[in-house]
Amino acid sequence: MPDLDFATQNTLYATHGLHAYAAKCPPPLVKYGLRYYSKPGETILDPMVGSGTTIVEARLMGRHALGYDIDPLARLIAQVKSRAVHDNHIEEAYKIIKRRCEKDVIALRTGSLTSALRQRATPPDFPNRDYWFDMDVSAALSILSYHISNTSMPENVRNFFWVAFSSLILAKTSVANARDIIHSRHHYWQHSEPPNVLEKFATRMRLMRKQMVEFQKRCRTIPNTVSEARIGDARQLKLRSETIDMVFTSPPYATALDYPRAHFLAVAWMEKALGFSLEKYRAQAPIYIGSERGRQGDGFAIDRQLKRLDLTQSVVTQLAEESIKQAKHVQRYFADMYKVFEKIERILKQFRHAIIVVCPSHIRKIEVPTHRVLAEIGRSHGLKLKNSYSRTINLGKRILPYMQEAFGKRMDTEYVLVFQKIS
Repeated sequence: MPDLDFATQNTLYATHGLHAYAAKCPPPLVKYGLRYYSKPGETILDPMVGSGTTIVEARLMGRHALGYDIDPLARLIAQVKSRAVHDNHIEEAYKIIKRRCEKDVIALRTGSLTSALRQRATPPDFPNRDYWFDMDVSAALSILSYHISNTSMPENVRNFFWVAFSSLILAKTSVANARDIIHSRHHYWQHSEPPNVLEKFATRMRLMRKQMVEFQKRCRTIPNTVSEARIGDARQLKLRSETIDMVFTSPPYATALDYPRAHFLAVAWMEKALGFSLEKYRAQAPIYIGSERGRQGDGFAIDRQLKRLDLTQSVVTQLAEESIKQAKHVQRYFADMYKVFEKIERILKQFRHAIIVVCPSHIRKIEVPTHRVLAEIGRSHGLKLKNSYSRTINLGKRILPYMQEAFGKRMDTEYVLVFQKIS
């Protein structure tokens, strides 16, 4: 069995470290899958692309890449990470943004307020804004977002700046009053003094520009390939049948992560960039795969799609004996993944492969063997489980302690499921 732990390998090369993101798939794992189950020039799909690890790695390995995600911020991050942006274009725009922002911040500090500056420094209105952001931080973020929006530059450069902006907020060390924010259960944490937003932005830009230059250099050494990240629901993909050479994806966990809850502090400032208001973004959260906020009907019954799946029924039924509410959430996740597998089977070319990286979990201290359930769901759609590998997750990146007594054994093992379309 191959060693897929990659514990000592660099996972932040090229643009892989451009933006923090919860539960990212390690790039060497994607590279392994692409190397053994695809060839240069083929088309790779990630129907739940997240922050874009699959499509970045596909570009670096000479494959065409297509990704979909229901989350607009994820889509933006994935798009920026997988497309080269010329550094001289970034430099030209950054000089202007930096000069204008510094001028505005100095004017704020000296009290030289004009009505236009007051407007630029006024933050968007959203719930608990002043709880999560210090007043000076809010003013600086407002000024920065204004000049990113209103400085003339190519759209791909502007998107690069928006990802840098988001990375100030969604980080282990955030400019917001929060810790562990890249995971969904962030906690309030008061800075000893307000962070200097423009200094932190300058630091992020220096690092991100180096990462983008490295990505661009690597892309020059391989044949021309294209990538695209689109807004889309993996349960409803409209791609033509048998057009994809390989699928590689790492689905959301079953009820373990809530991306809208993690992302909202950045989304609140980025309506122009995302085309989504915070209100619309939050309203969409219940339809995310794995969301605990999905609507549930009265009573409990096995979903009709899952009735012929013995293991799936057994897992859900056992969980229902402890908690009907949790059983409904988990069953909804499995029903959603049933639809995803249906789409994967349809768009995948015959005899080609789909790799699904998934982690089992413990809910109410009951083991939920998600990997075995998805293997059963895949087989029901004509996808043969060709190989199943396990890998140990690096848990050292979490900030806050895990409450094992309350939640049960921590998720520390992932499974790499290799399916082949046989029908």
